[in-house]
Formats: sequence, C-alpha cells, structure tokens
Amino acid sequence: MLRILILLLLPSPALASFDWGGDCSSGTGEFEQYVPQAQTAEIGEIPAGKADVRIDLTAEEDVDVQLIDVLTGTEIIAWPSGLMSGSGEQCATWQGVEYCYSGYNGDQTADGLGNEWIEVRGVTNRELVMRAFGYAAGDAIVEYGWETTRTCGEVGEGSFQQWIPQGNTTLVGEIPTGKVAVTVELIAAQGRDLDVQLVDALDGTEIVAWPSGLMNGPAEQSLTYRDMDITWSGYNGIDGNLGHERIEIAGATTRPLELRAFGYQAGNADVDYEWGDGVGSTCMGIATIQCPDGLACKAVQVGVWDPAGECHTEPWCESDSSAPADCQGQLHITIPGRWGCVDYRCSWASCGGPLPSGWSWVSQDPAQCQVIRYSCGPNEAAFSDGCGCGCRPA
Repeated sequence: MLRILILLLLPSPALASFDWGGDCSSGTGEFEQYVPQAQTAEIGEIPAGKADVRIDLTAEEDVDVQLIDVLTGTEIIAWPSGLMSGSGEQCATWQGVEYCYSGYNGDQTADGLGNEWIEVRGVTNRELVMRAFGYAAGDAIVEYGWETTRTCGEVGEGSFQQWIPQGNTTLVGEIPTGKVAVTVELIAAQGRDLDVQLVDALDGTEIVAWPSGLMNGPAEQSLTYRDMDITWSGYNGIDGNLGHERIEIAGATTRPLELRAFGYQAGNADVDYEWGDGVGSTCMGIATIQCPDGLACKAVQVGVWDPAGECHTEPWCESDSSAPADCQGQLHITIPGRWGCVDYRCSWASCGGPLPSGWSWVSQDPAQCQVIRYSCGPNEAAFSDGCGCGCRPA
C-alpha cells in the first residue's frame, strides 16, 4: 500500500497542446512535444474558424509533420500518400481552403530535417489534427500563430445531443443577445414526442410553450416579440413528426432567451443550430442593396466609382481608423475616450492611448475643440472625440 501511495504522489508530465483562445481572439503560442522513434505523436487539434494559421515545428532529430481532416480522415499533409507529400515547399487546396507545407526536407539545410512548417491561407472550415512522425526520438518545439476572422462571433453553427427525461422540462441552451438570423432544430430519436419551449430569460415570458405561451398551437406560427420576428413549427412538428420542431428568429436577438424541451417520452434529441445568415454579404453599391434585418452596411469602399460595403452586426468594426464611423451610436462606459477596434469589435478606449497610424492632434483639450480654428491637409479629414481634435487620413 505504501508503494502505491508513493506512485500516486509522483508528478506526471504536463500535456501541452494548442491554445486557440476565444472565438474572436488572435494570438501566438509555443510548447514542447516529445516525439517517440518510429511512432506518430499527436501535436494537437486545429478547430474551424481560425484565420491564417502558421505552425512551425523545430526538432534536432528528423521529424515529419502530418495534417489530417478529422471528419473524413483525409491526409492533407503526410508521407507517402497525402495531398502534399513531397520534399520541397508546396501548396494544395482542400475543401476550398489553401494549405501550404515546407516539405519533408524542412528548411532545406543539412541539419534541418526536423524544421518543418504548415500554413493555412484563409479560414479553417474543418476540424484538423496535426501529428508528427519521428524517425528518431526527441523533443520538438511547436510555435504557432493565427489571426481573427472578419466574421468571428457573427456567424456560427453547431450540434449536440441532449437527453430529455419523460414528464420534465429540460434546459437545452441559452441564446444570447446580438445574434442574427438564429435557427434551432430539435429532432428526437426514434420519433419520440417532445415539445420545444422558448422563454425570455429576463422576465420568464413564455414565447413558445404549450398551453400558455404566446405561441402554443399545433401548426406553424409567427409573431413579433420585442422587435424579434419569431417563427415556430408548432407542436405537431415538421411533416407531422412530433419529435421534430424548429424555431427561427429573424433579425438580431434583443433579449437573452432560453430554449427548453418537455419530453412526453424519454430519449435523446439531436440539436442543430446556426446563426449569421447574410453576414459578409455585399451592400450598397449601384444596386443599393440593403442588409438583412439586424445587420448594418459597413466597410464601405472609398475612392471607387461603385462603392459597396459588407453587412455586419452593430458591434463590428474594421479598424481603428474606421471605428468612429463603424461604432457610432454604440453604448460605452461614461469616461472620456474614443472608439477603437480590437479583433473586429468596437472597443472604447480611455484618453491617453496612442492615436491610430497617420492621425495627429491639433488639441488634446476637448473644451478648446469647440472654439479652435484649424485646417487639415488635402488628403486629411478633421476629427473630434472625447479626448480632443485633430486630423486623420481621409
């Protein structure tokens, strides 16, 4: 027994892997990975929705990098049968995304067979796993970085399975405010009967619920609730399938909502959801295209004969220089400052921080800005905010 206790107290090696942060983060990272001889070690997973990923693996021993599509098992990078399997630098497109690889000769130096890299040129749209095969055992340093996607947080989808007990109401999930064009489907296994409910999380109003919800009938119904246009399949489900119900919310969600399910029979339900239809689509231009409900036209082109923009949610911004226009009307904390843009999200920065590139102060006294007379250059425009006034690139 004493020996067992000692073994339990011995420290175990930490498992290092990628840390991709939140949905809208960009970043870099580094960790060390042991690669055994004549075996394949898993380096880590790369989720969908990461932009311009670059991974460098550096090892003193000869190591070959592999990249696999988790869903299909397709070897995007692997010797000898991957889409890329050669000795030198090469690129290939898989499922609409371009992948590039150093080749198994690494950095092409005599001692660089273990120095290989992978790039994803665009946004990952598949779950991927990176592995390394060791021709000799040794430690490898893994360095990686990625950028934020322009539509992070605005577009997404997912699925999961939820157990629904008989005779009880189960919380399936929460829908936060600010999500546009939300669609949720519940499909009960083996045709089990369930009823979907949609409830206002702030005051408990039953928007969809039998028998006393604002919508409670057998067939498809629609209504407007707090500026949200909501459609429900009805409790008889889709095509008469009592265990298959659907909720659609047009425009942006203005309240946090709870999705629940009541089970007339116990069983698992598949839950599929998505949001963001219309985000990134073209707006304005010569055709004066309007954005769908819940979206605004932003990132409008400058200096072209047919200026067009992109449809985005209200908190979205393109850059620090466009933030004053992109973020106009957004709520912020009540301290002097200005709008900036962090990972395509409006961010209110207090006074004292640096101006965006190319901007310059005329006065950093907001009171003087009301009376001061100044002019900007021919390719500049005046600006004024809670920190002062000055000139910026037009």
